[in-house]
Amino acid sequence: MFIVDGTMPEEEATVVATTVQSFISSKGTILKADPWGRRRMAYPINKKQDGYYWVIVFECEPGEVDALKQQLRVNENVIRWMVTRPEHKKTVVPVETVIPQEGTPEPEPTPVAVPVSEPAPVAMPVSEPMSTPEA
Repeated sequence: MFIVDGTMPEEEATVVATTVQSFISSKGTILKADPWGRRRMAYPINKKQDGYYWVIVFECEPGEVDALKQQLRVNENVIRWMVTRPEHKKTVVPVETVIPQEGTPEPEPTPVAVPVSEPAPVAMPVSEPMSTPEA
């Protein structure tokens, strides 16, 4: 994702975006390029309130990302940029494996052994105190 200076005309911003896209395509493969158009930024950057937003999804070697970052950093018309790595896709388990079908027999439940507890010792009341032998 990168933001081009919003004070320039849209044609010049498109030329800047095309330059960035051609650099990315020379280093890797662009999967999707999504121009968001001119938008107001959440906060001013370099005393500028608006910018042309582009989101580009691409694949490249890890070493080529540093070259792209350097290219975006040097370009004065790109006022903000961010390169992120997508999260790994989670594996989806089909419903058939989670919920057994009606035609498939359910496995027999296995018996579980219950631990047997020993009876607790009962305390006997002492009727007479034990006497100690005198010597």
